[in-house]
Amino acid sequence: MDQWLLYQNTVFLMPKPLSKRLDFAIVTAHNPRGKLLSEQANHHRDLQLAAELTAAGVKAQSLWGCSPDLKHREKSWALVMAKTPALALGQKLEQNAIFWVQNDELYLLPCLLEQPPCFLGLFSERIVECPTQG
Repeated sequence: MDQWLLYQNTVFLMPKPLSKRLDFAIVTAHNPRGKLLSEQANHHRDLQLAAELTAAGVKAQSLWGCSPDLKHREKSWALVMAKTPALALGQKLEQNAIFWVQNDELYLLPCLLEQPPCFLGLFSERIVECPTQG
């Protein structure tokens, strides 16, 4: 399936819900340009991003962007920042796209792909419960 269509089906695992009044971006450092990296390489990229966010004072909360069956998961960050710098961060991280949430409305915004922005519905309807630890 086309990557752009796959992104449109993303659901989110969130340990802690965010206020519906917040506008934020969802960005990952995993799998740049849609190329699957090793777990170790993705972990290293995520640690670098987390350090940059902390140094810049960006309010961030971890979450996971997932396929609807939860078999594919990418560690991501909900970032309270404006849309333009979020898109620039996505480009810096070589991401095909980022998600933008405004008033609980979820949008898919292209970074490297030549696609129009896409409204995906309510963010709150894309949140799935975190599986319980056994």
